[in-house]
Amino acid sequence: MGKRCEIVATLGPGVEDLIYELLEAGVTSFRLNCSHISFEELSRWLLKINEALTRWGRVVPLWLDLQGAKLRIGKLQQMTFVHSDELITFANQYSQIDHRIPLPHPKIYRTITVGDDISLDDGRIQGMVVDADEDSFVVKVTSGGELISYKGFNKMGYDREIETLFAKDITFIEQTREFEHVGYALSYIQSAREVKLFKECTLDHPITAKIERLKSFDNLREIAEIADSLWLCRGDLGVNTSLFDLFHYEKEFIKRLELVQKPLLVAGQVFENMVTHSHPSRSEISHLGYLIENGFSGVVMSDETAIGRYPVRAVEFCRDYFEYMNH
Repeated sequence: MGKRCEIVATLGPGVEDLIYELLEAGVTSFRLNCSHISFEELSRWLLKINEALTRWGRVVPLWLDLQGAKLRIGKLQQMTFVHSDELITFANQYSQIDHRIPLPHPKIYRTITVGDDISLDDGRIQGMVVDADEDSFVVKVTSGGELISYKGFNKMGYDREIETLFAKDITFIEQTREFEHVGYALSYIQSAREVKLFKECTLDHPITAKIERLKSFDNLREIAEIADSLWLCRGDLGVNTSLFDLFHYEKEFIKRLELVQKPLLVAGQVFENMVTHSHPSRSEISHLGYLIENGFSGVVMSDETAIGRYPVRAVEFCRDYFEYMNH
């Protein structure tokens, strides 16, 4: 092996005051999900990160994860729990003003029909459309769970390509282009043309393409030629294909890009067990070893660091395991 392994830690409420500790634990770069923060919150995060980097004495990259073509619900009044067999209604609004769940994407309502399968939060919540009109639809929940603001929404089989950059993404880019260590992670990228759109706006800043749609695999080599790195994001990919096929797509990702000399990372439930437990599961450790040995450059941690109970410990486990494999 003998190679440097990447550990990307997602920042969130669980690590707001632990950025320096994450650096000491072995983080090689940070990730901020811009779909979950405002422009003012981004400014506060940048200050905290710069303070930690100044203390650390060197710079590590910060990836701003832009929403791109990914669909997300709007702002809820509070965290809510949806139960199996419950009927929930989605409405075309940015913030929740009644019992309905806001979904501020007007075009999706023209594609929804009774019988469509939908999911939320990387498939943790699932259901089927039982009624629909021009600006709302009703879903019967088949698998319930906890739901908070801005979680991802997916309709099986629905693909949306970017024609022009969205205003929010442009604003985030314009706010941060002066920071040399900032790069941009692009959600739901499906073609090289989409990557080029962002390249024109981000100028010389690095770009990572998040591969989380089946259509992306048709254009994988072309995307890799333009992007500076690629992340295989198993959360949304697992929603957009059969869970039984995820192993196939992990292998296909590496097979098609084995000659590409760029970082290839895997994201999605790397050490999910450590969101609530002090150790990763045996299966998580074993699978991570398989991924690294077969060509992945590292991992992107999400809930493990953003909201987990043991964020620093999770990074330390990754660091120690990578060092063990290198020996």
